[in-house]
Amino acid sequence: MTMWLALKAGFNEREAATIATGDQRVDSGDMQYTDVGLLYACLGKDDVGAKRAGSHHYPSAGPVPGAPEARVVAAGSEAAMKPAAAMLKVEPDKSGFMLLKLGEALHILQESWTHQGVPEVPFGGKTGIDCDPSRAWGHPKARGGAQSHKADLTRYWPADTLAAAKATYDVLVQFAPVDGVKRKPQPWDAIRPQLDAFAKAATKSRKRAWFSAQGIADVSFLEGISLPDGKQPFDLRWRGRRQPPLPTDQSRQHYVDPALLDFFHAFFERWVSARDFNALAAAFGPPAGPRRDELAARLKVWRIRDHGRVADLAHAARALSDEERARIDQLASARNALPKYATTLDAYFPLLPNIEGVSPLLPFFIAETSKDRVAVAAVKFRHLPYDALAVRAVKTARGWRVDSIVGTVDH
Repeated sequence: MTMWLALKAGFNEREAATIATGDQRVDSGDMQYTDVGLLYACLGKDDVGAKRAGSHHYPSAGPVPGAPEARVVAAGSEAAMKPAAAMLKVEPDKSGFMLLKLGEALHILQESWTHQGVPEVPFGGKTGIDCDPSRAWGHPKARGGAQSHKADLTRYWPADTLAAAKATYDVLVQFAPVDGVKRKPQPWDAIRPQLDAFAKAATKSRKRAWFSAQGIADVSFLEGISLPDGKQPFDLRWRGRRQPPLPTDQSRQHYVDPALLDFFHAFFERWVSARDFNALAAAFGPPAGPRRDELAARLKVWRIRDHGRVADLAHAARALSDEERARIDQLASARNALPKYATTLDAYFPLLPNIEGVSPLLPFFIAETSKDRVAVAAVKFRHLPYDALAVRAVKTARGWRVDSIVGTVDH
């Protein structure tokens, strides 16, 4: 939407794509924005990460750390508009160098509509994972809650989508000329009706068709968004991400029990390439029975490439029914249903915990909880760029075993 609006505001194709890339990178596209809630609020306490995540995705005037009720996000608020207002002060001779930053500022402004309300604290309850309410951010309960992608899906919020688009367009129109070229923006009233179909598009196929009708052929930026593919499988790869390669697929946390490190490394190595999830659950999970069946289903549903199609099942906070597990089996058995990675390294988004004693880049992060004989590993997979997974393991007479897998929406 940002790229399309920039074109309508008179930016050329290169400039519009640069602005849109700056916007998109704030969501899992650049390491400087990769602050994972599991790391800064749940398995660790990192005020820098919590503040940075808030400023990028939950713009609020409230304090961090601070109670969720004190960190309310208001659509179009002064806190949300502040970075964009700074961009409007950029001098014309510098404007061409600030397009990525303009995109970042627009992302923050747009998020104030998406995430408006009181942030909900993720996990808790029967998950066995406690997050610090004063640092945690999550989708507000009124917009689906921390375990749902609903807040980010335009079809549920057409009025908010239009309001965010209007605020975005106003900033784009006011931005200084680039290279001395005066732009000729189209009137807002002329372009506004075209956004109705964009907001209603409920699959990647329909979003793709909308962009194609608008003359935008390269829609690889739709990769990873939490909508179902629709009529056509979506297999394009967005090349706009800027993340350093992981040096190894092992978590080099030297203070963690070596046996636990080896266990999780072996588990993740198997999981990212598995096709037989019952065998994987038997090798790493609890004894045969309902809990192992549940684990096998969770292992499978989080590996399905078309996450939008199974997001409600993956994020379900209860045990899956027999019918739901059968549906997951059916979807996972389809051709190309699971992502294929050339190496295990390609499966991960790198993590950068701001915690003393941890190597800079990790494929997964392990925390031994205050409860004896329990550990949790946090991970983000490339086919799930807007989710963070917590793999909970317990130490038994047979050694470490995976007990459960839960995920939360994470930007």
